[in-house]
Amino acid sequence: MGLLGRLLGREPDSERRGEDVAGRLEALAQLDDKWSTETLRRRVRDVFFAVERSWIERDPAVQEPYIASQLGASQRLRIEGLLRQHRVHQLENPLIEDLDFVACEETPPRVTALLDMSMVEVILDDQTGAVVAGRPGAKVRRRQYWTFDWGEADWMLADVEQPDAGARHLTAPLVGGDFASLSPEMILRERYARGDIELDEFEREMAALLQRERTN
Repeated sequence: MGLLGRLLGREPDSERRGEDVAGRLEALAQLDDKWSTETLRRRVRDVFFAVERSWIERDPAVQEPYIASQLGASQRLRIEGLLRQHRVHQLENPLIEDLDFVACEETPPRVTALLDMSMVEVILDDQTGAVVAGRPGAKVRRRQYWTFDWGEADWMLADVEQPDAGARHLTAPLVGGDFASLSPEMILRERYARGDIELDEFEREMAALLQRERTN
C-alpha cells in the first residue's frame, strides 16, 4: 500500500500485519475451512452490507442473523433511537475499499478485520426530508475494526471499534499460527487426532500423499 496507505491514514504496520495474519489463517484453513481468508472475506462483506441495509431501513431484524446477540441488542436500541427522533441514517454506495485481517485467535475462534470503507452518509428528518447532519453527495472514508466470533455455523460480528480503540490489534501477539510450518502429513495427522476425519479417510489420504511423494 505504501504512500497511498499513509495518505489515507492507515496505520503504518497494518499491511505487514495483514500479511502475517493472512498466512496464519491459511495455515489454520488446512485443518478447518472456516479459517480460509476467501471464506472470511465473503462473510465480512455479507455482514457489512446487511448491517448497512439495517441502518438504511431502520430495521434491526435485517442484521440480526449476522451479528452476536449482545451487539444486536445495542444496535437495536440505537435504531429504535433513530425512530423515536424521526431520523433516517441515509447511506449511499457503501463500499469496502480495503480489508486486512489483523488478529486471529484459535480458541475460542475469533478474527478481527480492519475495514477501510467509503460511503455518502447523511442524517435526515423523516418527516420533512431536511438534512440534519452530513453533506449530501460527499463521499466519506472511514476505518473500523470489526471482530467476528464463530457461532454455531458461521462467523458472527461481535464488536465494532473505532481506530483509536482498535489499534491495539496491530500490536497484540499473534496466535493460531502454529500449523504454518507443518508438512502435509503432519497436518493430516493433526486432523485425525482432532477427530475431523475417520481412520479409513486418514489412511486413504495418507496413502495418496505418500504416492505423490514417491512419484515427484
